[in-house]
Amino acid sequence: MNQYNLTSLFASGRYVGSRYYYERAATLPRTGALTLPRIMERLEIAPVHGVPMRARDTLLAQLLRAGLHLPALEDMQSIRSFRRLRNPAPLPRRREDWVRVAKERMPKGGLLGIEIEHYPAPGAVLPPPGLTSAVGDGSLSSGGLEIRRVTWAGKTGRLGGLLGLAPFLQGGTVDTRCGLHVHVDVRHLDLPGMGTPESALCDAGETYDRLCGLYPILKKLVPKSRLRSSYCRWRNNRRESPDFRGSGNGNRYAALNFDAYSEHGTIEWRMQGGSCNVVKIESWALLCQHLTRWVSVRDHSVPRTWEGFLAILPRWLASWCILRRERLWGELGPVDDRVRSAAESGNEEGGDR
Repeated sequence: MNQYNLTSLFASGRYVGSRYYYERAATLPRTGALTLPRIMERLEIAPVHGVPMRARDTLLAQLLRAGLHLPALEDMQSIRSFRRLRNPAPLPRRREDWVRVAKERMPKGGLLGIEIEHYPAPGAVLPPPGLTSAVGDGSLSSGGLEIRRVTWAGKTGRLGGLLGLAPFLQGGTVDTRCGLHVHVDVRHLDLPGMGTPESALCDAGETYDRLCGLYPILKKLVPKSRLRSSYCRWRNNRRESPDFRGSGNGNRYAALNFDAYSEHGTIEWRMQGGSCNVVKIESWALLCQHLTRWVSVRDHSVPRTWEGFLAILPRWLASWCILRRERLWGELGPVDDRVRSAAESGNEEGGDR
């Protein structure tokens, strides 16, 4: 039995010793430890991922008492045999990086990344991890939080999981520091042949430059505070563009941020004011995606007027833009009677939220 000693047992990496073992390590006999009654009664050992137990209750001690011949514990095959005999519970699975999985499995050009800056209500709980995460944001005052969600439009046209964030945002508030950022996936615009006159689609850089041509119209859909915010300058920040304009406070702080393309494969829309209203968030995100897809088609013209802008939108999205402009600026614009009635009844949230 002299081969069954505590030194080899703990060296196997399967068990850890109790405080008693380490305090008495110098005085414990080096051989036959598990078979000494006084040691087995007082010693506790534990599986590395388990609960401490008395040494005499371990499977190894029971096998030794039964007089079974066992190979030396230093032998790796023996260690594996003990593990199989004990049938340990499987180790916790490594948390899957669902954002990475979504990027790998979803078609390029279909994803949306939404960042919601706000101040949570007291006692608010955080959403479960996965495609949603919550992080602090240095641009916000104390207590500010940014909820990030990676999503895509389903068969019904709704964004998966976004409406489910309503309970976590309920009671939250925003101020002029808060923004609503939308990352639109444009990885499909980096394929061979993109950017040539013969291609039906523009490459990501040309798509971005064309989007910047919408700035005068997009200003009608954001709060006044976002027109002067240092976190969303209304400029072209693509360094290779002839229209590029640098900024002293960081290049990425543009209303449309092309710096996100090199890191995430997206064009980031930073100009919208913060909101805890998931319907508004969803509508704005779908508008960002629709406009990005529209201007990426070479034959599509970039609208220069409000009427031309509404003409390229689905009817429901055009109505939402009309209501949004009315609420923010009091400029209802050309609408039919049903839309005018909806605007006057105050169905859309008001203020800069």
